[in-house]
Amino acid sequence: MAEGRIRAAYQPIITLAEGGVVAEEALARWVLRDGTVSPAQAFIETADACGLLPAVDETVLSQTLARCHRRQALGEPARLHFVNISTALLMAPDRLARVADLVAPCGMSWTGGDSRVRALVVEITERELIPHLPSLVRALHPLLAAGVRLALDDFGSGYSSFLYLAELPITFLKIEQALIARVGRDSRVDMMVAAIARMATDLNVITIAEGIESAETAAAVAALGVTWGQGYYFGRPGWE
Repeated sequence: MAEGRIRAAYQPIITLAEGGVVAEEALARWVLRDGTVSPAQAFIETADACGLLPAVDETVLSQTLARCHRRQALGEPARLHFVNISTALLMAPDRLARVADLVAPCGMSWTGGDSRVRALVVEITERELIPHLPSLVRALHPLLAAGVRLALDDFGSGYSSFLYLAELPITFLKIEQALIARVGRDSRVDMMVAAIARMATDLNVITIAEGIESAETAAAVAALGVTWGQGYYFGRPGWE
């Protein structure tokens, strides 16, 4: 981290109906001294054990917001920026306050010109919420007040509690890739994904299918009512 070798790679998120890029997710990568790149899975657990996970999250957030500012300064098309943050960062008020300050210049036009809404979307992983929900609602207030939107990540990975949707102002619901991989091949999964999509529509929440790896899967999840998609079929994470 001191050498600046924690970097954000960006993966596109597209609309399944039109196929255009509307957002991107920032994913932490560790660039080793020999130039090879380790994905987050290879070091995040160790960073967490060392108490460094909030600093990793803050680094990725800072890089992503700087990217947002550059895009806007160049007049490039508006795009949402998703960043997965840990409960460890949410439990660090001083760090969250710094993030809220960085968010302010990063506006967004896709909402119809609402100047209160920012381009940053923070993702919270479903499995991390259970022991922390009451305190998370309080901790998120500075970000929400700054115009940040929330995404619930990995929905369908084990708990899928509707309580999260009731207690948190979720705007985006990301459907776990293990479910998406079975769409079109398992009628029960198709029914579950369709039910999630219908519920999200009723709640005015945008659904995002994770881990799409083929045109067939993209077409199948779109037919079930899922709004956006993400995965290797549309693009792998990259620096640009």
